[in-house]
Amino acid sequence: MSLPRYVINFDELTGQLRKDLIRLIDDALKDKYPQLDMQEIKALLSEIEDLLPDEKYRGLKNRIEQFIMYKYDGTQKVQGALIDIPAIISDYKQDFVFDKDVFLTGLHFNQTGWKKDDRYSLVINKEKIIDGASTKEIGEHKYFNTYYKVDANTPVSFILHNNSGNSRQTVVDLEYLEGQEITEPPINPSGPDVIDIPNDWDIAVRMQWEENSICDMDLHGFIGDMHVSFWNRSHTGFYLNWDYREHISNNNPEIISVKGHYNKTLKIYIQNYNSVPLKKPVNVKIYEKRSYGIVLLKEYDIEVENKSPLGYGVCSIDLKTKKITDMFTRKNVFE
Repeated sequence: MSLPRYVINFDELTGQLRKDLIRLIDDALKDKYPQLDMQEIKALLSEIEDLLPDEKYRGLKNRIEQFIMYKYDGTQKVQGALIDIPAIISDYKQDFVFDKDVFLTGLHFNQTGWKKDDRYSLVINKEKIIDGASTKEIGEHKYFNTYYKVDANTPVSFILHNNSGNSRQTVVDLEYLEGQEITEPPINPSGPDVIDIPNDWDIAVRMQWEENSICDMDLHGFIGDMHVSFWNRSHTGFYLNWDYREHISNNNPEIISVKGHYNKTLKIYIQNYNSVPLKKPVNVKIYEKRSYGIVLLKEYDIEVENKSPLGYGVCSIDLKTKKITDMFTRKNVFE
């Protein structure tokens, strides 16, 4: 009769298992990407299964298998666009929108009138998949080694940065696998408003735009060298409290709030980020928080067109006197 065995420190066993798995996967994959073929992957998974003989651990092996050998089902398609670029230094955007979920597999790009200073970007949900890549004198194709999933009705924005100011025609082909699913954005019918601002504040700016629109309106605030927007949402006493990318899943306003900075001026701009046309004006309200409650100081209804990426100057606010001055100017809010 053998003596019973007790596991005193189970972490020692799991730690060794973790080391064995990492070493096995590292030895199999290093120096082989992207030449690794399916037979090598299957052999690797078989060795992992030998390390995980128990059924409850075999589930881990199955999840690894699903990740490595994921099957992309769908129809290979191409959607193209011809963009006429005038002889004006600016950014020119072309949106691609799909009614089903897709996996982006590649991008083909060609143009007339090449200049070395020009750049291009590919943006999805304000994430730059390609960020300021140099244009080439001849056409080029970019393959996505890892396919990028894009949910239905999410704009994919190709942006040509015409830094040279040269006129041309640009051809863009977006290659993708069209799936069968339609991912709906989470429903959030009611969201925060001015009364819900979590920080202390003196002045708040509220921007609202029409319902049931995929338009991505953005609110920008400037105090001297400080700039709050979707990519930089706070400085000391200066906040973009909420930012929304559309008004399909919600109808929530974007809000900027300021506390202090009494010797400075707040300048407010709005910008149609994805250039989707709006039927109704964009509403902007300026509030002051006083000891007895919140007071509406001024309200604007601004007609926004979608022909230019420039932002609309709404007003400037003296943060000491609270005097509001109309601006109604245009500005590149990304400079």
